[in-house]
Amino acid sequence: MKKLLFLLLLVPAICQAQIPVDKQYHIGAGAFFGVWGTFMGNSLELSPEKSALVGLGCAVAAGVGKELWDVSEQWFFGIEHPFDCKDIAATAAGGVVGAGLSYVALKVFKKEIPVYADVSKKKTEVGVKFNF
Repeated sequence: MKKLLFLLLLVPAICQAQIPVDKQYHIGAGAFFGVWGTFMGNSLELSPEKSALVGLGCAVAAGVGKELWDVSEQWFFGIEHPFDCKDIAATAAGGVVGAGLSYVALKVFKKEIPVYADVSKKKTEVGVKFNF
C-alpha cells in the first residue's frame, strides 16, 4: 500500500516537471470546456456519445480561438505571440479528458425520462382562445 501511495504521489510530480506551465494551462482549460460542452450537449437532450463529441468540439474551438486571439494581438498591438499548434493539441488533450470523464458520468448517472402518456395517439388541438 505504501508503494502505491508513493507511486501516486511521484508520477504527477514527474509529469508536472516535464510539461511546460503554458501547456498545463491549456490542458486545464480544455478539460473545463470539455466538461462544459458535454453537459451542454446533455441539456440539449443529446445522447451521451453525441454530448461527448460536443464537449470535445468545444474544447478544440476554445484552443483555436485562443490561438487566433494571440495572432490578433500580434497584428493589432505588436505583441509577439506566434500561432502554436501544440497549444491547440494540449487544449484538445484536456478536452478529451474532460469530455471522457463527463461521458462516464452521464452513462452512470443519466436516467431516462419516464413516459407517462402517449400523446401521439390522442387528438390534440393547438390554438389561442379569446374571450370577448
